[in-house]
Amino acid sequence: MRRDIPGLGGATFDLLIVGAGIYGACAAWDAALRGLRVAVVDQGDFGAATSANSLRLVHGGLRYLARGEFSRMRESIGERSTLLRIAPGLVEPIPVLVPTYGVGTRGRIAHAAALALNDLVSLNRNRHLDPDRVIPGGRMVSREECLRLFPRFDTEGLSGGAIWHDALLRRPERLTLSFVQAAAASGAVAANYVRVTELLTHGGAAQGARAVDSQTGAELEIRARAVLVAAGPWTERLVATGTGTRPSKAPARALALNVVIDRKLSDVAFGVRSRSGRRDDPVCGGHRFLFCAPQGKGTALGTWYAANVTDPEGTRDRGISALLAEFNDACPGLELSSSDVRGCQWGWLPLKGGRESGRHDALAEHPRIADHGDQGVRHLLSVEGVKYTTARLVAEQAINRVFSSLGRTSPRSRTAELRLPGAKDRDCAEPGAMPAREEIVGAVRNEMAISLADIVFRRTALGSIPGPERAGIEAVARLAGAEFGWDSPRQKAEIDTVLSQTGTAGATLEAVG
Repeated sequence: MRRDIPGLGGATFDLLIVGAGIYGACAAWDAALRGLRVAVVDQGDFGAATSANSLRLVHGGLRYLARGEFSRMRESIGERSTLLRIAPGLVEPIPVLVPTYGVGTRGRIAHAAALALNDLVSLNRNRHLDPDRVIPGGRMVSREECLRLFPRFDTEGLSGGAIWHDALLRRPERLTLSFVQAAAASGAVAANYVRVTELLTHGGAAQGARAVDSQTGAELEIRARAVLVAAGPWTERLVATGTGTRPSKAPARALALNVVIDRKLSDVAFGVRSRSGRRDDPVCGGHRFLFCAPQGKGTALGTWYAANVTDPEGTRDRGISALLAEFNDACPGLELSSSDVRGCQWGWLPLKGGRESGRHDALAEHPRIADHGDQGVRHLLSVEGVKYTTARLVAEQAINRVFSSLGRTSPRSRTAELRLPGAKDRDCAEPGAMPAREEIVGAVRNEMAISLADIVFRRTALGSIPGPERAGIEAVARLAGAEFGWDSPRQKAEIDTVLSQTGTAGATLEAVG
């Protein structure tokens, strides 16, 4: 997979996909497999924003049980199984533990019933999975075992715990890249660091986009018969350049934040109820579940939300302190402090904003696939999802809509059946491990790495917890510099950029606009 800017400007594609996060990447593979000539571009690196900054848990939708939303639950269970099947080297089962207290909805009887119903709804969850990727049934555990797995649960009234299994994304940034690589192997033309500035239309139909190659400043036009915008928080703004509508001055979005600490709190993922009320937790309404997930040699804690953000940096700092305080309050004796923090992962999630029933400032629960023909532009579509777990399925549905818009018969999607060629290696490097020379060279020559940050954070495991040491970063910079032809000042600048980014991963501040 090589960056081919002339190839983008020298052809007419069936479909241009703007945005190569997990939704755009999945859509590109699906469309290419179905025979469309596809171009996919991203203004930054592939999957470098919100898609890289999830809590890494692939949820089977157990939370939908309480609301009786069995169709959504089955959908999540199916997509969890799909990821375990098509990307076994990057997705693996993980036990999830929640403590039980007293009687009622928090008690053992209620949890045992929920686990039994979950197993019943997910009877087919292990079909076609490798033996070491199957999802076991749920089980109740004693008070003693619960505290052995995580000793810092509040012990007052603790009666035990409930365990079920979900899946863990070992390296979400690598999984997103694998979808892009699969798309390229199926004929798509992919390019990172290509910023779309304007969608092109003619005669009331989408014609492609005008873009800028961020590496050279060169302008180009990408011609396409249809356009799918999958640009997350940039989607509305980009669509408006084609439809001529005015984007919202205050997009209905929440800043979602996870904190990564350098302590491994448990070998299992676990959840506890926050004690924050509606006043301190307006997006979720108070008393939301807090989850911890092992992340290499550390732990990811999440998730904290804030709506109507005008100061992302200040909000992020406030969110880190608030999330640590919530965990300390819910887990007596945990005593987390800022000195434990090794990173902050954050991005933008859509709010209901009047498009769904419920509070306007609550998190959106349903993906949005829109055909903008009703705004006067045929063959212009957009897709925006709400979670990583179901991205492949939502992308499949979006490509179905593309075929419908073009008036073509849609071949059957095969992305739930075929293994991702770049996600089959079970022997992923340990977090923080120094990559081999071949891995670095391959990232530059075959994986479209443009910067040292691309290599450290998204092509290798060097940037994972416990995080890169300066000596390791400098060694990689020398090897990468030899491939790129960087002189010493350029190498130093790349090293400084990586060091400045450690601990502050997330979507760029431009996302607020």
